[in-house]
Amino acid sequence: MIALLKPSALSSHKPISYFMLAIAYGVLLLTLTEELMIWVIILGLCAIVVRTVSFEKSSHLPNARTVNLLAVLSLFALTWFGFSIGLLNSMINLLAIAFALKLMLLDSKRDFHLLFCTSLFLIGCGFISALSVIAWLGYLGVLLFLLLSLAYYHGPVTPLKSSAKFVGTLVIQSIPIAALLFLVMPQLPPLWQMPTSKSQQTGLSDTVTPGDIASLAKSSELAFTATFPSASAVPEPQQRYWRALVMEDFNGKTWSISQKRKQAERQLATMRRTPPLLLLANTAESEESDESGVSETKSYEMIVEPTKQNWLFALELSAPNNGKNNITVNAQFDYTLRTSTPLMSKKSFYFDYLPTTPVTNPVGEFERQLNSLLPATSNQETRQWVSSLKQANPTPKGLASAIMNYFKQQGFTYTLEPNAMPVDPIDRFIFEEKAGFCAHYASAMTFALRAGGVPARMVTGYQGGEQLDDNVLQVRQYDAHAWVEALIDDTWVRYDPTSMVAPSRLQYGIEQALAEFGEKRTDGLLGDLREGALFTTLQKWMRQMDYQWSKWILGFDANKQKDLLEDLLGQITTKKMTAVFLATLSIVGVILLVYFFPIQRQSTLPKYHRIYLNALSAIEKHSGVERQYLSPREYLNKVSSHLNENTQKILSEMTLLFIESSYSREGIGDDKAKVTLKMKHHNRALKKSLRQYRVG
Repeated sequence: MIALLKPSALSSHKPISYFMLAIAYGVLLLTLTEELMIWVIILGLCAIVVRTVSFEKSSHLPNARTVNLLAVLSLFALTWFGFSIGLLNSMINLLAIAFALKLMLLDSKRDFHLLFCTSLFLIGCGFISALSVIAWLGYLGVLLFLLLSLAYYHGPVTPLKSSAKFVGTLVIQSIPIAALLFLVMPQLPPLWQMPTSKSQQTGLSDTVTPGDIASLAKSSELAFTATFPSASAVPEPQQRYWRALVMEDFNGKTWSISQKRKQAERQLATMRRTPPLLLLANTAESEESDESGVSETKSYEMIVEPTKQNWLFALELSAPNNGKNNITVNAQFDYTLRTSTPLMSKKSFYFDYLPTTPVTNPVGEFERQLNSLLPATSNQETRQWVSSLKQANPTPKGLASAIMNYFKQQGFTYTLEPNAMPVDPIDRFIFEEKAGFCAHYASAMTFALRAGGVPARMVTGYQGGEQLDDNVLQVRQYDAHAWVEALIDDTWVRYDPTSMVAPSRLQYGIEQALAEFGEKRTDGLLGDLREGALFTTLQKWMRQMDYQWSKWILGFDANKQKDLLEDLLGQITTKKMTAVFLATLSIVGVILLVYFFPIQRQSTLPKYHRIYLNALSAIEKHSGVERQYLSPREYLNKVSSHLNENTQKILSEMTLLFIESSYSREGIGDDKAKVTLKMKHHNRALKKSLRQYRVG
């Protein structure tokens, strides 16, 4: 399209610039499909079509009255749907609508600049939820395209190629300044809080119906990345339980976070009771400082993908290191973690892993009663079975072991697609279907333990993780998992009934576990492609690149900046920081001076032409007669009366040689070297004649 719209066919570059702006807007619409409502996307695409059709006839553009009517209807629709999509997404939709309507009326420099700035805001909105290196490269491409449209708009006689070269030069020149400011400028927290979106969260939910996690296991999206100080600090695969949520309320079908638990957490916080996880962290820290004691505390960093929720995942058990965290992480009395603000973008968190620390009962009888509740009339067959099982295994540990062995010995299978169990799901799963995912096993065992008088609860989170580097683990949504905690001797003991059915799930991950039962996590052509060597290599390379981007660019916070400056400067003082800022400003100033200070460029004129011009400069200086805009022959006639006979003859020969070489139809071709040699000879004779004239 752009190639067809050549400047020669147009009165100016404006139509092409408008079309380029429309293309950029179309790309932004396609990248914001999660935030934009479908009718907003359709409106935007229609605006692009209208603007494209207007290249043929401007009369195809709608009039202002029609666009104003669309604006009123769009405002009513956005108000109606805005309550369901949240404040943030409402603002993004408003920007997209405003751009579409103004694009159909675009006809002035002010309108063009307004849409250009709106595009920049839409790019910023895209970065809120897409911060991967691929997204960054894509949005950088859109930004360069927008800058090109701006440069082309303001260059009425500049070819598109020259405008592209100009934009590319400016971007390359800005890179060292941007990198320097990125490293040195203070990493300040945001000046305002990002509004919370009401759209569905990513990953785990605070309610679990057996089958939910099975659906989540089909997603390959990254959940978080954990970086340990060394390869030896990485836990063994069987120990990689990433605790997220504790489900203690069961209505017969669905597990959820208990409202009584939420109320108790608020009351304990009001009473200023210290959560046990923080007490354990303080104890471990004191043991580490004791020279005679040996502590197994391991520090690690997590880069968490946006979930739009407050809950956080961590190795069981891990205490937050809020001295390094930019967002405060609060520990709960059920040993889970909550952030002070929802995770709307990638964030880095620091933890201290306490691998040998038991999960004790911090609230006493409250937790015992809360985790013994069962629906009154559901799953009667399971209750009877547990009653008989308890007679042979009267102790809590014995009962838990008997239930685990039952799953192992009764031919249960591990599957992502179990049959629906709408009525008495526990009974149907244990005695009829005997096929399910981790949530089915965890739900059934938790119910059975409670039926046998043992307080129990279901814990959801992630288990496992792919080793990206020797000291780096990446956990994805398909690693979502559920397990059981039983209160035995006032300590919460972890049981994983899934390991009885699919032991390879813990050691090798979900892919291997499903393969043993003849299933694949992804079916069809996509699943086959994922198994190819080329795809695996490219995927690993992309994951490594995205990890480095997240760690060193997105994760470069105030703490990492401080560590960098301390490595370079030693102990940071006010005097040193002042010197750093002044040096930075000086370096930026020097770079800008180099970029924009007028530098005499090397002439592209032929050498004989430059020699002739130097000769004329010498004549102007000797005679005082300026050439101004005279032709070579006119200047020769004008200045001859101010020169002696010998100088007149030499200048005349140089002028004739220059005219013949520059303006003859045949040109001088391969004789350039001869012409240059003659011109040099005449120039030396001219300078000699002028010197003799002065001496005389």
